[in-house]
Amino acid sequence: MKTKNLSEFPIQTEHNRVQRLYTGGKLLDRWQKIAPEVDSIKSEDLLITTVEYIGSGHPDHKGVSQVRLQTGETADLRTLISSNPKEFLGSNLINDENNPKVLVRVGDSNVRLVIQCHPTKKMAKKHFNINSGKTEAWYIADTRQIDGINPHLYCGFKTGVTREYFKKLFETQDIQGMLNCMHKLEVNIGDMVMIKAGMPHAMGSGCLFVEIHEACDYTIRVEKKYSTKKLNDLEMHYGLGFEIMLDFFDYTTYDEKQIYEVVMGKLTTENVYKNSKMYNCFNELQSEFFCVKKLELFGDYPMAKFDGHYIMITIKNDIEIIGEDQSLVVKQGNGIFVPANTKTFSIRGKGEILMAFPPCFEETKGSI
Repeated sequence: MKTKNLSEFPIQTEHNRVQRLYTGGKLLDRWQKIAPEVDSIKSEDLLITTVEYIGSGHPDHKGVSQVRLQTGETADLRTLISSNPKEFLGSNLINDENNPKVLVRVGDSNVRLVIQCHPTKKMAKKHFNINSGKTEAWYIADTRQIDGINPHLYCGFKTGVTREYFKKLFETQDIQGMLNCMHKLEVNIGDMVMIKAGMPHAMGSGCLFVEIHEACDYTIRVEKKYSTKKLNDLEMHYGLGFEIMLDFFDYTTYDEKQIYEVVMGKLTTENVYKNSKMYNCFNELQSEFFCVKKLELFGDYPMAKFDGHYIMITIKNDIEIIGEDQSLVVKQGNGIFVPANTKTFSIRGKGEILMAFPPCFEETKGSI
């Protein structure tokens, strides 16, 4: 396996279904064109990840992404990157764990997810000895009504909420009270949402969400019983205790106007090439941990050369990646890892593609 050659062209990952506490998956099946379209506990696909899965069940390869080689064989993405971090990640983005700066998963919810938050980099280092927190961004790829309820999510504490008040609600397990502490936002197809590490949140029902996130899979949960399942200490706070668990939450509060400004993305045009458009999805204040772009593709689009790695997700329709001496057809609902050593390539087709980049990405040449 010549890793240098493999690092010179985008790499498609295999489908990677796992089970979560929440149920769903019907829209995910439809998006990935998998029959039959059903809801179950296998409600999530870890499209691109080098981080081992944390949760119930025992997924193949511990949830780490597998890639299909031209020989027809599969390889572990984490092992592939570790074989030559400079070529795959870029010399400026090498880290101790050899993880990409951005990973992606897709979930489909027919119920509300558990009330939760994720660690900041500081808390992740202190309590889990890893170098990445988990800020995440959601792209709403599809929606449905569940029991007549519009697709929605919960995020960010409302004005007046304090740690002491939230702690009392937790101790009494007043679930509706904890939900009422957060803003409830209805969402539509195409919406982008940024949830920074520490912010309380819970995806509501009826959402197929593409989640771009930092290299971390730790989740802090405050419901002792979720649906019919009782959560143990490890599932809630990894044995750290309830006081430390509550310390993971960011108790910044927002009024109704502020929460939209903080979490909701807004497309701004970055580049137009013939009939195709590249958009930035978040402003500079929201893009501290990674940058998300959306390409509306009509025909051929030449990709710029960047100083590092990034990822792509085929949101709508199949596309073709065309290099100097090879090509790759990628179907809707798949993930693509673009190594730092990738040579110039273009994308052909008619559809939509999400792209996520480390914040220190610098363009060196090309159309973007």
